Amino acid sequence: MIQIQKSKVIADPEDVERWKGEFSARNCVVLPKLLEPPLLDFLFERFQRGLWRDSVNEGVGREVVLFDAAAIGLLHFGVNTPFFLNIVQEITGCGRLTRFEGRVYRFVPNSGHHADWHADGDNGLIGMSLNLSQRGYQGGLFQLRETQTERMLAEIANTGWGDAMLFRISKQQLQHRVTDVVGDEPKTAFAGWFKSEDRNPFRETGVSSERAGLVATS
Repeated sequence: MIQIQKSKVIADPEDVERWKGEFSARNCVVLPKLLEPPLLDFLFERFQRGLWRDSVNEGVGREVVLFDAAAIGLLHFGVNTPFFLNIVQEITGCGRLTRFEGRVYRFVPNSGHHADWHADGDNGLIGMSLNLSQRGYQGGLFQLRETQTERMLAEIANTGWGDAMLFRISKQQLQHRVTDVVGDEPKTAFAGWFKSEDRNPFRETGVSSERAGLVATS
């Protein structure tokens, strides 16, 4: 297990080795229970009160995005710890990672929310989607394919609360999409990109774990 907890990040070396092999074979892997339950409970409360706004990504799709400093700060602080960045490097073999940048988005059924086939750019090396849907959802499958041949490489229903999925980004070789969400429950996720840059603003702002919300669940 790899898990981001309130006061630390833990990792089982045997699991890391196993996931290295899976990622090498499939270009993606699911990390179960990446966030511990108290952090998930805190985030769920913030989502209930948070401000959600429509967002359109031209050529990709539509969604709603969360605006809540406490929730966004907690998530960015947790996944930008040097220890976790090093674990992602080891699993993916992608080279040096210095930061993760993402947003919390939601696909609401029957609302025109979707993400069509696309290849991420902007210097992203590895993508991550962390499932924050407490009640589960239907549809919303992550699919990965080769760009030229359109051969499907993976299809994942990442529905476990707190589970995270890592996937390789290659603007020339790989594309991915998320299928429509159906049923009654929305899909909520923290998604974005691990990058290799000279600095990490999330670790240089002087924000303590307390201010980021990492002790707000005690």
